[in-house]
Amino acid sequence: MEIKVVPCGYLKVQATEMVKPWSEEKIRSAYEVDGDGNMRLAMNALLVMEEESKVLIDPGTADFLPARLKREYGFELPQTLEEVLRGMQVDPESITDVLFTHLHFDHGSGAFLRVPGNIVKRFPGARYHVLKEHYRYALRPDRLEAGSFSTVLLRRLEKIHWLEDWDREWITFEVFNGHTRSMVVPVIQSGEERVYFMSDLLPLEVFLSAGTWCGYDLDPELQLWEKQEFLKKLKPGSRLIFFHDTLKESIIY
Repeated sequence: MEIKVVPCGYLKVQATEMVKPWSEEKIRSAYEVDGDGNMRLAMNALLVMEEESKVLIDPGTADFLPARLKREYGFELPQTLEEVLRGMQVDPESITDVLFTHLHFDHGSGAFLRVPGNIVKRFPGARYHVLKEHYRYALRPDRLEAGSFSTVLLRRLEKIHWLEDWDREWITFEVFNGHTRSMVVPVIQSGEERVYFMSDLLPLEVFLSAGTWCGYDLDPELQLWEKQEFLKKLKPGSRLIFFHDTLKESIIY
């Protein structure tokens, strides 16, 4: 098995909204913050290659999102996802599965491509998977996060595959509800190593600090409890991969 982090570009958010309850000064001690108080976030997808499978998880944001989102989040997409994959010696057409941990636009809209007059799958031969429970929630989400979903793009699919039906033993999914309802954290068993793709449960290394939460969490109190319970059960030596961290894409816990 090979596991590769796939850089899908960057976005920016208000630092004090991203890392709560820290002050801007404290955040600056850990991350770069610009003169407008914004911090740069990565979008780190994950590619898992196992025998005949090439599974891509959370392939970042699309380049055709509304101008409002582009202005608000300052997307930087220096290369197409196809160019990034080819630079890693991976043929984009060989991707067999695309997995979404949740359907916020910065995690999954990059799985789609605009062509003249249409929006299509970026990976035509791949199966696209999401937790059915999350998809149902995303169709009618809480108003606090309704503007963050790219659910409409999944209507372009002939078939949505449900993670509840996933049958390969080397990857399982833990479900969390604090950031958004029914988000999954994929858990990959690679030989003796256990790898966690942290999605937005722990989007940055700084969230390992007790008492930190994200202003984009739907239910911060629940998120804090879920994070605490997750870390309590985590075995030493586990590898954690951070979706949004620009400084450390992963650590050994």
